[in-house]
Amino acid sequence: MNTKAFWILSILIMLTGPFSTEAQEQKETAKGKLEDYRKTFWDNIPKPKGWVNDYERDFNEQQIASLEYVILKFDKESSIQIAIVTIDTMMTSKKKFNDLALRIANSWKPGEKGKDNGILIAFSRKHRLIRICNGYGIEKLISDKETKEVIDRHIIPNFKKDDYYAGTFTGLTELIKLLKTKQ
Repeated sequence: MNTKAFWILSILIMLTGPFSTEAQEQKETAKGKLEDYRKTFWDNIPKPKGWVNDYERDFNEQQIASLEYVILKFDKESSIQIAIVTIDTMMTSKKKFNDLALRIANSWKPGEKGKDNGILIAFSRKHRLIRICNGYGIEKLISDKETKEVIDRHIIPNFKKDDYYAGTFTGLTELIKLLKTKQ
């Protein structure tokens, strides 16, 4: 390496060094703030604002109303309560998604007290994850295998087309049909 190239390389390293360190510090600060936000959310699960809580903003108002109508109608017919929550990536990491879904289900406790007959459908479009949490009373009616079939056959095909409302609506109605055959 000639002297001129050495000096140019040295100057570039000196100029980019502080910026790289500063950028790394900013990245670590942002990561720390995200983890603080996630911990705060974990420790303070908000109360549900209805049967559909769309933190990820996957649905419009009409779609939320449609899902709520189906859920309320089925609740009146069966006393089985179903809640839907979309989980934004700010709320949890992909690794902790299932734990958060279960925590929300245990916090909100859909279903009648004493019957534990509630279901929580939780998904994150950005994490590409879904979980259906069945209360113990529901587990007596439908198996995990049947729940997984609803996800695989009715929800995921629509999600793959980026149609989260159709996937959720179809999955919800299929769960209801399945539950009606078991009561």
